[in-house]
Order: sequence, then structure tokens, then C-alpha cells
Amino acid sequence: MKKIFNKKKKIKNRKRETFQEGIYEDKDKISPSYINTTNPRYLEIDGLYYFSFLVTNYYHEYETLLLEDIIELNSNIIFSMYYEKQDTYQSIRDLTYYIGNNSVDLKEKPNNIQDKEIVALTYQDAQYIRKELQLNNEELYFLSFYLTFYVENKQELEYQANKIEGILQGKGIQVKRAYFRQEQVFKAILPFFQNKMEIRNVSKRNILTTGLTATYPFISSSVLDKNGIFIGTNIYNNSLVFIDKYDNNQYKNANVCIFGTSGAGKSFYTKLCILRYRLMGIEQYVIDSEKEYITLCHNLNGVVVKIRSWV
Repeated sequence: MKKIFNKKKKIKNRKRETFQEGIYEDKDKISPSYINTTNPRYLEIDGLYYFSFLVTNYYHEYETLLLEDIIELNSNIIFSMYYEKQDTYQSIRDLTYYIGNNSVDLKEKPNNIQDKEIVALTYQDAQYIRKELQLNNEELYFLSFYLTFYVENKQELEYQANKIEGILQGKGIQVKRAYFRQEQVFKAILPFFQNKMEIRNVSKRNILTTGLTATYPFISSSVLDKNGIFIGTNIYNNSLVFIDKYDNNQYKNANVCIFGTSGAGKSFYTKLCILRYRLMGIEQYVIDSEKEYITLCHNLNGVVVKIRSWV
């Protein structure tokens, strides 16, 4: 009887401790505290407003990278691309069947001239894709492409949406605003691989291997030396810049010239470089005619050598 009582007491104490501590899991550390999905035009998550586009069409081939202008825009933009490789043999069979049907439609001369042009265009596209698959060893993919940006101010949403939409259309990329589908597109850009059918069917587009290379997203130029120190950020794409000026394989010498107006931060930048190179164990000598670096030298356990010239 005593053992049963002790067991019940332990269970009761455990429940009390759980109640007092609360239930907090690891996923709660990254989960948002507030999500508003009531507006069909955007999502509101923790004070930020998210707006998404569905990319529905673009050119067959690109001489330049597809996302070059958007990435260099230096805005809060998230890309998500889903590639689905198709079986080449089955694709050729399907295209051959499709070409045969379209050739019959062309011979029947549709009543509407516009319909005839559409049939002729799809016929040419199908012939082009089949030729590339058979002769040039290309492979066929289905590509679903989503683009989401976020801002802190709701009034800025429309301005950014028009700006991004204009840039995309200038590159020959057709997009649809994901009204009433903002939540589905947002889930698609998260690393959960949730490409739902309701948005996949809208954005799915066939693309060959040559065109696929144009979607490569990592195109920002950056300076990243292996043992470099952090210098700052690139003003064009906000990428980090790390430079090791003592690397003789890349640079002829370690000379650096710093320009700037009064109060721009020249001295602060110089002291910051001295501090970071000191942390890397690099010996440095500073000629300080104005006694500006004495405090920094003492803080870094350096040695001050006083030099006096006699006239």
C-alpha cells in the first residue's frame, strides 16, 4: 500500500513540474509567434509582410543568367525552384504523338486565325524539343519557379511588387501574383519540399538542359579569401567581403590606401583591421605621429617605442 502511494505521489509531482515548467520544444525556437493569413494578397508573419509570385513562362534559351537582375536588386527576395527530370524515351514518344495530332489540326485549317497561330506555335515548339532530345542529347525537365519578397511596411508592398514584376517582364519572364495562394507559395519556399498541386499546375513549365543552366542562382560576385578578415559588405549585392592582403599568391604586396572624408571612419577602420590581424597572430608595426594608437597598443599588450628626432 505504501509503494502504491509513493508511486502516485511521484506521478503527481511530475505532473506539477511539467505544468510549472511548461512544454517548450526545439521547433518552438524557430516558429513564428504570429501569422495572419486572412488577407488573400499577402501574408503577415511577425510584423513582416510577404508577397509571392508564380513564374508561368519564359524564353526557351537564355544567353545570360535568368536571375541576374533580380539578385543584384539587393532586396529581401527568396527564390524556390523545383526541378523534375522526365524520362527521355517517354518524352520523345509523347512529343511524336502530339506532333502527329497537331499536324492534323493544321491541315484542317481552324476557323479562327488566332487558333491556327497557336496550333502552329505549339507544333514548332514540340518539334524543337524533340529535335534537341534526339540529336543534341538534351534532357527534358519540368520546372516550378516561385519568388517571394518581404517588407516591413505594408504600404511598400505594391511598390516593390510592381518594381520586381517590371524587371521580370523586361527579361521575358511572365509571372502571376499569387493571390489566394500566398500560403501555399510560402510553404513551397520553405525547406520542406511542399510543392502543392494547386500551385505546381500553374507554374509548371518544360525546360531543356541548356535553358536549365540559366536558372543558376548563385551569381553574385564576392571577395572571399580563405584566411581573410571581414572588411565589410558589397554595396551592390550585400555579400560579405573577406580579404587576406598578406596572401602573396593573390596580391603582389600588402599595401592598402584608405580614402574618405573627415569623420567617414578611416581611423576606426584602420584600428579594426589592426585588431583583427592581431587576433590572427600577425605582427604589426604602427608609426603613430599623433599618439592616436597608444591606447589600442596597450589594450592588445603591445610595445610602445618612443622615437625622438634631434634637429
